Amino acid sequence: MTWNTFIALNLIGIGSNFDNTGIGMAYGADKVRMPHWVNGLINLIGGLIALIGAYAGNTIAQFLSISEANWITCIALSGIGLFFWYAAYLHPHISNQKAKIRVASLGLRQAFLLGLAMSLDNIVIGFGSSVSNTPTFWAVAVSITVWGYVMLWIGHVVGFGVLSKFLGKYSALIAGGILIGVGVNQLVS
Repeated sequence: MTWNTFIALNLIGIGSNFDNTGIGMAYGADKVRMPHWVNGLINLIGGLIALIGAYAGNTIAQFLSISEANWITCIALSGIGLFFWYAAYLHPHISNQKAKIRVASLGLRQAFLLGLAMSLDNIVIGFGSSVSNTPTFWAVAVSITVWGYVMLWIGHVVGFGVLSKFLGKYSALIAGGILIGVGVNQLVS
């Protein structure tokens, strides 16, 4: 592997996972714990989906366009953001329970669904690596997985440690806004 290939692989991994940082910050700001195994599962799904995109890119591209993948990602992330707002601000006013709905830690089901929602664009990246005859599409999938884990972890640490202390009672508002912003960004980019 040449130095240029190594740099390109890392840039692909970083570039395809900027949204992970925002999502990590959103969950961290709302003090939702993200265990390392959840982060690993989310990004393993992303790497597998990139491989699926590389192997079956032509077939998948016939059924799911880039625009459709971006819309699905936008809707899923915006839905999670809206849930943050509902749980913090609307639910206490409309239910008999005045306590906020609280998600303390992400579990297997949330990790799986979040992994799928966050990695639909990896189909396109995997497809691009196979179409461009990149002989290293396995390396692309590994780069996406590793950098996805690192960037989600960094975002979560910053959100949990720094943002949650400064945001206080507005953490759910900001966290929901970040998730919706990342979702809308999928449509714009």
